[in-house]
Order: sequence, then C-alpha cells, then structure tokens
Amino acid sequence: MIDDVDFIPVRDPLLRNPALDYDMTLPVLGLPTRFESNSRHVIETVDQAFGYWRAVSAMPIPVIEPFRVRLVVHDGPEDSARPIHVRYIAPDAVRIIAQSPGSIAISDPERRESVAFVSTTAAGDRDHFRTAFLEATTLALLAHFDRHPLHASAIALDGRAVLLVGPSGAGKSTLAHLAHHAGIDVMSEDRVWVQLEPSLAIWGTPGHARLRVEGSDEKCVVPLAPAGGVASHYAHSAVVCLLDRGMTAELGRIDGVALRDALMSDIAPGFDRFPARHAASASALAVHGGWRLRLSSDPRDALPLLRKMLHERPTV
Repeated sequence: MIDDVDFIPVRDPLLRNPALDYDMTLPVLGLPTRFESNSRHVIETVDQAFGYWRAVSAMPIPVIEPFRVRLVVHDGPEDSARPIHVRYIAPDAVRIIAQSPGSIAISDPERRESVAFVSTTAAGDRDHFRTAFLEATTLALLAHFDRHPLHASAIALDGRAVLLVGPSGAGKSTLAHLAHHAGIDVMSEDRVWVQLEPSLAIWGTPGHARLRVEGSDEKCVVPLAPAGGVASHYAHSAVVCLLDRGMTAELGRIDGVALRDALMSDIAPGFDRFPARHAASASALAVHGGWRLRLSSDPRDALPLLRKMLHERPTV
C-alpha cells in the first residue's frame, strides 16, 4: 500500500519536539547536511536521493554546524489524487513552503534548517515525496549558502566544466544524454550550483535526463548512472556555452560582455529569486568570455564540438 510506511508514531500531538530516531549526515553540494526522521523508510529515501554525495567526502568539507533537515511522518489524511498535488509558496525573500492537503514542508535558511510534516500517504509515494518535498526543500535551503542555482547542463573533464546554457527546449538534456553515452562525465542535465567563495566552483547532481517524446510536448525520464567519484559532482573551473539552432553544427567564441548579457536575460522561472546573486554569478562566469554552439537537426553532430570545449582549458 502507498501509505504503508515504517515510522515511529509521534506522541507529541502538537509536533513541538518529536523524537527523530533515524538520522544520516551527507555532504550535499559539499555542505554538511544532517537528515533526521521518525521513519526508517524516509531515511532510506534520503539515501536514494542524496547518498551519492558521499563521493565528495574526501574533499575538504567546511567545518561548520551541519544544516538540519527534519522529516516527520504522521498518520493523517491526505489528498486522494495521485500524485498528490503540491503547491509552492514563497512568503518572503528566503523561505519556501511546499504544501499538500495533508503535508507541509518549510525551508527556512535563517534558521539553517528545513522541516517537513508529511502524511504516511505522501511519504509512501517515494518518488514523488523525494522530488516534491525532500529535494525541493533541501536544495532550496542550501542554495542560500553560496550555492547559486543556474539553469544549465554540465559536462566535465579533469575538474573543468562546460556549462550548456539555453532556454527549455534548446537541447541541454539531449546533449547531456548523448555525452553520457559517449563516455563524457555529466555533472547535471538541467541545473548546476555556482560557488563564488573562496573561488569559483561548480556543483552538479547527475542522475537522469528529461527528454522530449517525439511528436508531443511530454518528456520521459532517462537514467544517467553517475560515473562515480568527484568528477560527477564538482568542478573547480568552468566555461559557459550558449546553445542555439541552425542548419549545421558550429562552434564559435563569444566575448564576456555578450555572454554576461545572455546569462542575465530570460532567466527561467525558479532561477530568478536572487537577482543580486545571479548577477554576481553571471559576472564571474563571463569574465573571460565563452562559447556559442549552434546545433543542427542531428544533435550528434555536436559531440566533437563538446570534446573540443572540454579539451581546451577554460580560463575562468
């Protein structure tokens, strides 16, 4: 059953201080993050969602108090729709609320924590809970701590990333999928996080690509099994490549001013919450210019050009 979740019932009816007997600490986006729950099932879901971050545990992780994500499962009513409808609210400049009829999760960066009270039904739908509550609020929390989200795919070689930037439908996911099958490290198919201090770094979350189904507007999810190791998650330098379409596959240079202007225009919804931080990230990525890649009708034509960008050392 979808609501058959292994959890310890909460004895505090006001949920003021529930006992959370299961926990796990992982370096998500390179930041120590402690997950706590009254449900073994939920902690298993945490491991599925973020366990691959153990690959960066050998890196210098900041010695700071871990960020806290509390996940409280309760036996209560929930929406009968499947998947459960979740709406997102931004009550102010920092907090994000995810809410369904029987569950609520709040990302509160000022308290350095995210807390979720989820029904057994919501937690039992593991994939939906993972994306709609767990990943959404955890990543919204960490994004406030020098991890600025950028709408881009990323491929990498020897600690250097090429960020593929373009609007939805430009071909980012398709190129990530092709690169993966060509043996190229894929850091992300849709978004990366930009770190500026003490120096520029890029963090990615490999795992899957969303590819458009031919003849429709729907997308299917295609697994991208991470290659493993730090290369799948972290790059210490990056260059940006803007995507557009044409008759033939072509690669050309673009100067820093034009690149920054492109990064500052038509920012996708959800990536536009922090204008000042976005401007700082765009300036850092554009300081030495970048690339413009024109895609032909056959995206496979771009593979040699992806390799060219990877092997030419970026100056950012």
